Amino acid sequence: MNPVDTTRRTPPSAHDLDEIRRSAEEARNTVLAPPKRSEVERYLNPPGNSPYALEYAFHILGDARGKKVLDLGCGHGENVALLVERGAAVIGIDLSPELVQLAEQRMATAGRRAELRVGSAYETGLADESVDIVFCIALIHHLEIPKARAEMYRVLKKGGYVVLSEPIRFSSTYDRLRRMLPSRDNISEYEHPLTRDEFQCMVSGFKAEGLRYFRLPIVPLVERALGRTSKRIRSSAKSKRRLPYFFPAAFAATACAVRSWRAMVTTRSISSQGAGLPVQISNWRAAWWTNISIPGMI
Repeated sequence: MNPVDTTRRTPPSAHDLDEIRRSAEEARNTVLAPPKRSEVERYLNPPGNSPYALEYAFHILGDARGKKVLDLGCGHGENVALLVERGAAVIGIDLSPELVQLAEQRMATAGRRAELRVGSAYETGLADESVDIVFCIALIHHLEIPKARAEMYRVLKKGGYVVLSEPIRFSSTYDRLRRMLPSRDNISEYEHPLTRDEFQCMVSGFKAEGLRYFRLPIVPLVERALGRTSKRIRSSAKSKRRLPYFFPAAFAATACAVRSWRAMVTTRSISSQGAGLPVQISNWRAAWWTNISIPGMI
């Protein structure tokens, strides 16, 4: 029997139902296999200059030993297992009962323990200020961002932070090219890479740091044009090389990763209806390329 969502207070929307359907199809096509130890070890202490977006996300995760980490949108549990390896007490939440069931199977096979539950990113059922870290990989672009951000802020302890990695679409030119070559993958009509405004909305009210961009857009565009992924393209796509700061990274990138801190003292509540507080970026070079407004800068 699949796990059941017992935390939701509001009925699922058409958007939610579409995601549940898509995720059920993903689960049917997923074959669980124990990872090679080398694949696990690359995420245990990755360097800050890693050219891979997920490795970098695990770098900015920091020391998670003994901390309560919420893997929001945990899917079939790949990152849950890695977070447990890092010493975290992990709660994994996903909208899909089928994916959560796969995550439970993965953890049982690995002999690891984590709290896994079916739930909405808008209503996790967790107590206020109850988690140290929210780990969120490639989820936000599926969601209503203000609602998801407000829930993250609510469950985070003061001084806690979100580790976020998402596909982005800051370039209007790339956006037009992307629309000309629609994806053949199993994607929802509601999902799309984050725009500049959506990214700013997501980190609004947090102090964001360590923002980095990954991957030139030529790889996914060629993949879509060909309708398949050749070995050469797969090799290029896996690299997701970091873009140098002298290059207009926000224009060319298709993914980013950032760590966003919740303030120790709350000065204003985070609204689920609007953008909330102005964003703060500690890396001025990242702020320059994203054109995010910072006091004292034009």
